[in-house]
Amino acid sequence: MLVAADLYHVRLPLVASFRTARSTTAVKDALLVRIETSEGFGWGECIAQIDRSYLPVNIDDCRSALRDRLIPSALNDVPIEEPTVAFAALECAVLDAELRARGESLASYLGATSEFVTAGVAVGRIDHVEEFTRAIEAYAAAGYTRIKCKIQPGRDLGPLRAARRVAPEVELAADANGSYSPTAAQKLVERLDELDLQCVEQPCGTPVPLRARNRICLDESIASTDDIVAAHAAHACDAVSIKPGRLGGLTNARIAVSAASHSGLDVLPGGMLETGVGRAALVALASLPAFTMTGDISASERYFGPDGDLTEPFVLEDGRIRVPTGPGLGVEPIPERLAACTVAHERITKKD
Repeated sequence: MLVAADLYHVRLPLVASFRTARSTTAVKDALLVRIETSEGFGWGECIAQIDRSYLPVNIDDCRSALRDRLIPSALNDVPIEEPTVAFAALECAVLDAELRARGESLASYLGATSEFVTAGVAVGRIDHVEEFTRAIEAYAAAGYTRIKCKIQPGRDLGPLRAARRVAPEVELAADANGSYSPTAAQKLVERLDELDLQCVEQPCGTPVPLRARNRICLDESIASTDDIVAAHAAHACDAVSIKPGRLGGLTNARIAVSAASHSGLDVLPGGMLETGVGRAALVALASLPAFTMTGDISASERYFGPDGDLTEPFVLEDGRIRVPTGPGLGVEPIPERLAACTVAHERITKKD
């Protein structure tokens, strides 16, 4: 039984600004949910950002939904389930609490078969060529076997050629964040055929059939299992990026993974610059056998430095990230780090 909940708006500085075709992020704002039950506690992380550049809702929207509707419903034992970003965070916290209480890891609960997941890294837009190639070389030297480069109109083939030149052995991917028109996207994927990419992610805003040798992967277009089925039926993709928060939670994400796999699509785990709380959930999900492609799961220090994450850091081990085996998520925020990074806190209890 849920007895109370806390919402933490946290802010973590990034080691370097992360630029995409949509936005530039210099600090990581995240909304954490901590619930207390009659048997223990659990944590979840909301993937909403400070603005609405990626999702139609932001942190304030999700905080309001959790504070005013979702958590009060849970406190009063009113069943509620909806495929929203805010609900996904609460579902994770409830599941974390339940699994901690019975001593089972999230990975085991989801049906994981691997002790590690292969690590990938996303490289944001870096305009200076030498700085960009140094970053690519450094990530390859660190052991990342998949490097995804953010691209946009006017900045695509050149950076990818440079990345391929300095890191010829890695799986190289491109992510356009939907920044090309359908006509421009077709021209783009034809130009990128020469590079033998792992995939071209979300070339345009809407899923349309594109003729390409490289796999087309959809991300922003995938908000439900129905989206996966429709995109596959329209021959608009070869792979999908699975983000539990965007799909409305881990339960929906697992269903979506199964649907994609049964459709013959490749599946990769999509990252959102998560803190250790959200990263733990994504790593557990990514350890399922249906994930056939390396995705966006990086070590904590990629974004926050060696000691900057809220939890004990996820570290790179021979190009892989270890799947947590402790009860529930297997991690929780370090109190001192949480206190230092919290910019707003609300506690919600049951009202008589």
